Amino acid sequence: MVEFIQPFDFQRIIFDYFLGGYTLFPYVFIIFVSGICAYLRITTKIFLILLVIGSFMFSFILGQAYYVLILLIFGFVTFKSLSKIFE
Repeated sequence: MVEFIQPFDFQRIIFDYFLGGYTLFPYVFIIFVSGICAYLRITTKIFLILLVIGSFMFSFILGQAYYVLILLIFGFVTFKSLSKIFE
């Protein structure tokens, strides 16, 4: 079965075909931001402020409040482990 994909429909291409859905985008974004912050050696306090803002933003977008806690724990563990790697 063949499905026609619009060539410049980047939102559908990235979210549906590359990530598999909208619920995985916050996790990929948190991994990306954690990697950049760990590589640039940003302090933990500044990263936590960015992480809290991002977690609330994604929980409001997705409409489920438990995403705040999950994204905070996931982002902090990812940041700490990546900062150990980039040392």
